Amino acid sequence: MERSKNIGGKMKLTVLRVTTFSLILMLLVSSGALMAQPPSSFDLRDVGGTNYVTSVKNQQGGTCWTHGAMAAMEGNMMMTGSWTAAGEEDEPNLAEYHLDWWNGFNENNNDDTNPPTGSGLVVHEGGDYRVTSAYLTRGEGAVRDIDGQSFDEPPLRDDTSYHYFYAHDIEWLVAGPNLENIDAIKEKIMSDGVLGTCMCYSGSFMYTGYIHYQPASSSLDPNHAIGIIGWDDNKVTPAPQPGAWLCKNSWGSGWGLSGYFWISYYDKHCGQHPEMGAISFQDVGPMTYDYVYYHDYHGWRDTKTDATEAFNAFVAAGGQKLQAVSFFTAVDNVDYTVTIYDTFADDELQYPLSTMSGTIERTGFHTIDLDNQFLLKQDDTFYVYLSLSQGGHPYDCTSDVPVLLGAKYRAIVESSANPGESFYRSSGDWLDLNDFNNTANFCIKALAEVGVEFQTDTCFGGVPLDVNFTATSKLNPDNWIWDFGDGDSAFTQNTSHTYNDRGLYDVSLQVDTIGDIRSLTKHNYIAAIADTIEADSVNASPGQKVVVTISTYNTVPARIIIIPFEYNGDLVLSFDSVSTVGCRTDYFEVVDEIHTDGWLKRKTYRLISSNSGTSPELPNGEGPVLKFFLTVDDDAVLGDETPIYVDGYDEYIPSYIGSMLSYDIEGKAGKVIIAGCCDLRGDVDNSGGIDVADLTYLVARLFLGGPQPPCVDEGDVDGSGGIDVADLTYLVARLFLGGPPPPAC
Repeated sequence: MERSKNIGGKMKLTVLRVTTFSLILMLLVSSGALMAQPPSSFDLRDVGGTNYVTSVKNQQGGTCWTHGAMAAMEGNMMMTGSWTAAGEEDEPNLAEYHLDWWNGFNENNNDDTNPPTGSGLVVHEGGDYRVTSAYLTRGEGAVRDIDGQSFDEPPLRDDTSYHYFYAHDIEWLVAGPNLENIDAIKEKIMSDGVLGTCMCYSGSFMYTGYIHYQPASSSLDPNHAIGIIGWDDNKVTPAPQPGAWLCKNSWGSGWGLSGYFWISYYDKHCGQHPEMGAISFQDVGPMTYDYVYYHDYHGWRDTKTDATEAFNAFVAAGGQKLQAVSFFTAVDNVDYTVTIYDTFADDELQYPLSTMSGTIERTGFHTIDLDNQFLLKQDDTFYVYLSLSQGGHPYDCTSDVPVLLGAKYRAIVESSANPGESFYRSSGDWLDLNDFNNTANFCIKALAEVGVEFQTDTCFGGVPLDVNFTATSKLNPDNWIWDFGDGDSAFTQNTSHTYNDRGLYDVSLQVDTIGDIRSLTKHNYIAAIADTIEADSVNASPGQKVVVTISTYNTVPARIIIIPFEYNGDLVLSFDSVSTVGCRTDYFEVVDEIHTDGWLKRKTYRLISSNSGTSPELPNGEGPVLKFFLTVDDDAVLGDETPIYVDGYDEYIPSYIGSMLSYDIEGKAGKVIIAGCCDLRGDVDNSGGIDVADLTYLVARLFLGGPQPPCVDEGDVDGSGGIDVADLTYLVARLFLGGPPPPAC
């Protein structure tokens, strides 16, 4: 399934991207700090009298990894000035807990599973920089502290008021076993600011003066994330040789050296771990792309090392300008070629639309702005081809997360994929990655400018549903064309519309600016509801087993249906069982009773399509969903009835729960009634005629404890007002002795 992110549901402020190295280069030249090699000591808190480190924070839970990442992003924006240039106030301050809740790897949310909750990592109990990169590169965040900072409850996933920030490049560095690459790390600190890193925090590794050293001989994995803000080549540590990194922690300014401490250059993990040792977030600034096309929801989880060529297929969500592509490289010094193609046919990519080539110096994530940007047409398929000279192609797949910063456990995180999304070339042929691994997609994304956005005051409600639409565009359009999905349209920038019929509606807006036509479609955007749950009415006879069928109409697909059921009235009914056989829900995996009250004759059932996500939600539509089997009391008399209520009681309310919406529904009662049922006296088994089977049925009832006839009046063969041996005698005479027909009903 193609995924995309329409960033924040609003237009973003475009801020000029500053080349960070050239900026800091000028600063260092002016301060006399630039040398043939990095200086012997350096502190980002004082670069020529300027501070490039944000305030020390005090984390809650196992969220160190979010603080390490955000400290690096904030520091980069302090160096480039992009935060201030975007009109933001005070120092950069990003929401660590929005990343913690909405990274997509945890029990709170995973878009690759159905339901999206309940599996994966435990919220507040760990993550890493790969998890962070997946969240950032698909445009989920980062957002400001004032937007989405909430620890106890998940903040809103997205909102029109949010300001989004994007790292155009994320690089992974390691110092090397002999510190052969340590100068590269130092240069990144000087040019791009704070680096994220990791350590194994332990009191046994922390020495006087808040100096940390875990020897290489230790077998302990990293368990904590921090930021590197400087170094001192001459700092004496417990390691055999001097030299240490100056690090920022997230345990408040009252810990350590006002929130800071030292880690030896020779520490086992800091600066050394291949995935978490030294992570540089570069060119961080306001998100200037409105739309991200991707299949790799979880980002880089594995690498297909034998592939040099790959492509992803996407379907344009509207008339958009394709501006950039992004991808990961698994090794250093990779030559790349990116080409956007219009067609894939006969095992060939055809009709190139834009191409870029170059060299990537470092392992990591990279965004490449296209020189030839072009307009996509809604619903057209386009193909993003990527050639990498070495290291293979990173891809997303169901994966084990082996080491979590801030936690002590491992977790399997499920990914999903579909055929026809990702391809790689092998021996001259294009092969579908889904055949290699049916949860895998390549980490190749496309980034677009939509140019138009719209919001509503509501997207959900009962019919008639009045909706107010508000549109924005940075293109200054001449024409606005709305399509509300129900056959109606409008032609002003802001408008209103009433949905009179229940249903799910796509809404589209097209704008025209001197021939520059852009469009945006939001699928299933409006849910106009008139949903019901209804019990049918049944005519019954004393002693009869009856079936009360519950039917629903659901506008929105539902994974869970809550059905309360009451059957208390003058007609005494006994509950037997329930079933989904023959219903729309007959494939549901769970049908469980979640409440029962035998005295008041109340029950509530919960129907779940799947706990594991292997079965689909109930499609929108109408029809039976559950059957209740009841037995009528033998002593019931004509006119007795009991209403069947499904409108709820106490806290048990009829409702739908789905991936799109969860909401209560209107219940409509039915009834079971003892009504005149007699069509033909002597038709004891209610088969439509009188024969030997009726005699057998009557004998069983009278002498063998058999069931009551479906219609008592039809079993009263002689019309005497009851069933006894005289009815048996009358029926024998009729069948075998030419006796008179039974009296009319």
